[in-house]
Amino acid sequence: MNAPLLWFIVGVAFFVAELMTPAMVLLFFGVGAWASALAALLGMDLAWQIVVFICISLLTLLFLRRRLRAVFGGRSSRNPSANCDGQNEEQCAPHLLTGRQGVVSKALHPGQVGEVSIDGSFWRATAPEHIAAGSPVLVLGADPGNALVLRVQPVTVS
Repeated sequence: MNAPLLWFIVGVAFFVAELMTPAMVLLFFGVGAWASALAALLGMDLAWQIVVFICISLLTLLFLRRRLRAVFGGRSSRNPSANCDGQNEEQCAPHLLTGRQGVVSKALHPGQVGEVSIDGSFWRATAPEHIAAGSPVLVLGADPGNALVLRVQPVTVS
């Protein structure tokens, strides 16, 4: 078995292992293994292939892990301290469900995460005031610190 193919298989093994353990670490070793496969294709000897593997793995781990975890974890670094109480809406994190109505499925309390149902899907949500289960709510947007949590307010009936 030649070195480039071996490095490629090691990289695939790291990617498959990452799927089993979503810690977002093994992914970067897979990238390092594929970089070493490229180094082997370029004719570098084994010592340099190992150096490439270690350097690329550690550099990508150090510089990309935090950013990728934020993206795939739903956390947003955009204006985390924005005041999203209706005064600075343009600074708040947008969401596709903004403006939609839903129903509270688990009571919402200030400073705590509850749950709302929108078209049969359940979403984690926060509200600035207590909202009882079964109450209709309006989606204001996403929470600036976690784009997977909705900000809601009670629907006012006129």
